[in-house]
Amino acid sequence: MITTAHIGLGSRGRVYLGGLSRHSDVSVAALCDINPAMLGAAGKRFPQARQFSSEADFFAAGKLADWLVIATWDPCHYRQADTALGLGYNLILEKPVTANPAELDALCAKAKAMEATVLVCHVLRYSPFYSAVKRIVDSGAIGEVVNIVHEENVGYWHYAHSFVRGNWRNEEVAAPFLLAKCCHDFDLLHWLVQKPGAPLKPCESVEAYGELTWFRPENAPEGAASHCLQGCPHVKTCPYSAEKLYLRTASPLAFWATAIAAGRPKAPPRKELRRILTDGQYGRCVYHCDNDVRDHHSAAMRFAGGVTATLSVSAFSFGFTRRTRIYGTKGELWGRDHTMRLHIHKFGRLPRITKIRRRNVFSGHGGADGAFCEAAYKVMAGGAVDPENMTTIEQTRISHRIVYEALGK
Repeated sequence: MITTAHIGLGSRGRVYLGGLSRHSDVSVAALCDINPAMLGAAGKRFPQARQFSSEADFFAAGKLADWLVIATWDPCHYRQADTALGLGYNLILEKPVTANPAELDALCAKAKAMEATVLVCHVLRYSPFYSAVKRIVDSGAIGEVVNIVHEENVGYWHYAHSFVRGNWRNEEVAAPFLLAKCCHDFDLLHWLVQKPGAPLKPCESVEAYGELTWFRPENAPEGAASHCLQGCPHVKTCPYSAEKLYLRTASPLAFWATAIAAGRPKAPPRKELRRILTDGQYGRCVYHCDNDVRDHHSAAMRFAGGVTATLSVSAFSFGFTRRTRIYGTKGELWGRDHTMRLHIHKFGRLPRITKIRRRNVFSGHGGADGAFCEAAYKVMAGGAVDPENMTTIEQTRISHRIVYEALGK
């Protein structure tokens, strides 16, 4: 029997809890969260698990399982991982690991000394879409990779929820935007330029630019209230209105963010949600928040061997999607992850479209969450770690360093 403990039972923590526990030989031994509603809901589902409402009590109890899943707030990851490794846990660790390069180096050294397996949740590598991209690139179908152009379109609604009103709004309480949101993308770019079995192509240089342009007090419409539902005259017209984003069923946020806005495992009734939003964190005017993270970034990278890549990330998009175009010496490959289609253009031949079959779609990221949990489970059950294709702490160390350089750390 494989035993797991889980600290952090928010939206990401529940993904890993559900994805791993679906296997009959996985037993949940312990649960920890500071939110009583989250802890209570998980406790009802796994009554055999010991419950803890504080990190201190949880770690004071010693090693409670074979594996610990850490899915807490960004600033907690390093501290909790360091403590857990000292207790002898293997780890599944939510990204980003830390905003401090020295802490990441120390954690890698400790994991090696303890002979512990640490898998970091860069789930996009495991998605059906990007797994297919990697297979095609590695097959040589488009020749040698020369250049990659990658876009992350965050979505105006998603950015407002997570990075203006939400937990990742301010670098005093969370990792910088480029690390918190885009470490996925830097991980993908690093991975895609590598050739199987060949020496590592490190990133040799990075240049990056970004600004907080729009979500500032001087851009607020005239007469805007501090909270949307406190008599703001723009509540019906502002695209970022809390009424539009959380209280209308047609909103892209309605299907997943209302529970987060309420701080509960499930969305409350509409009337109660309105009350919470009236003076709550997620009901604030987006122009009058305590946010300081940038709303757009551009980065350019040069890898060994002359391969170049660019990353563009922006709050100012309608949809929430990634677009990737890879230029090779014999053709090009491009697609958008949400369409699950890849366009392959080999030089001198007619283009073709490959449709990617969705697998393990019990949660988000186009099946990536489920695929990551399945890959982690196989390792937990005694399978070998693939050092080139799995997001171990050492792989994360490489891609995080690219972000650190982009941020000037």
